[in-house]
Amino acid sequence: MSGRRTRQLRDALVLAASLGVMSGVLLLRRSREPSASPIPAPASAPEEPSPLPRGGEPERTALEEREAQAGCDFADHGFGGYERWRPLPLGRLLVPPARAISADGGYDLLVHFHGAEAIRKVLAPRDIELVIAGIDLGTRSSDYARALEVGGWDALLHAIDREVGAAAGIAGARARRLLLSSWSAGSGAIGRLVERGGSHVDALILLDSLYASYMPGQASLVPGQLAPYVALANAAARGAPVFYLTHTEIPTSGYASTKEVATFLLSELGASPITVTSSGDGAPPPAPGLGAAGAGEALRLTRMYDGGSLYVRGYAGSGPGEHCAQLRLLPAILAEHVLPALGR
Repeated sequence: MSGRRTRQLRDALVLAASLGVMSGVLLLRRSREPSASPIPAPASAPEEPSPLPRGGEPERTALEEREAQAGCDFADHGFGGYERWRPLPLGRLLVPPARAISADGGYDLLVHFHGAEAIRKVLAPRDIELVIAGIDLGTRSSDYARALEVGGWDALLHAIDREVGAAAGIAGARARRLLLSSWSAGSGAIGRLVERGGSHVDALILLDSLYASYMPGQASLVPGQLAPYVALANAAARGAPVFYLTHTEIPTSGYASTKEVATFLLSELGASPITVTSSGDGAPPPAPGLGAAGAGEALRLTRMYDGGSLYVRGYAGSGPGEHCAQLRLLPAILAEHVLPALGR
């Protein structure tokens, strides 16, 4: 190899290493009052598909059609006090009435990945006074991971601040507390965010959406890949930020299902779930006027674990209806576990 080509190769390697270091210092949250311990970096996550039909990056109407095809056709009771969706560089935003924004521009932010329109239908009419960002980027976890490469997350947070400030007529709006949630393939975004390191979140809600890779040719998990989630679960068990994990019994091929991952996380903590034998409906009842028509069969709780601020819920069912119905759980999770933990 010529001296010139050797120098070119060396320079390319140095540049790649520099970019890697720069990406490592990206923080998940720019908070004035951090409330969680830093999260260690995981190994690569599998590219698990959503049960929704695969395609490109559809517009809102196409996404609604896909959700309906999979049993996610929730009753639509409007936008409540949010008025309308506001466009973002990635996804869309719901801004609550001005009373939810403090005089200094502080607000509580929920960023949800995958199923934005369904989340709007179950949350917007309930007057929960959260700024809600809904992000739909595709039907595979890799679609979400790629969109949050270096700079993408910070750009999104800045855009949300600007939009909230403009809507409320307040300069310097800034998220004071951050809640993250995902459903199905949206977990790809969560994995990308927690691997940045130095992350601070106030609550993490994973609705049938945490998967893991197997060792090649085996049915055992790749060592270390779930380390960030084990750390979060340990912190939550000690009363730190809320970590709420749900799963169905949907089987997966070539990678670990959400049920397998939930079982693994609890075993890492030396904990065991309680088996629920009741035949009652495990899903929280809908709020007045918010029926669950079209949302699939009623969920049946089969196992559960509560420890500190760690909550694990397992539900029967292995079809798209039960998978979509996980989205109906979010309002009760927020009302019963997350918002009280935030002093609201």
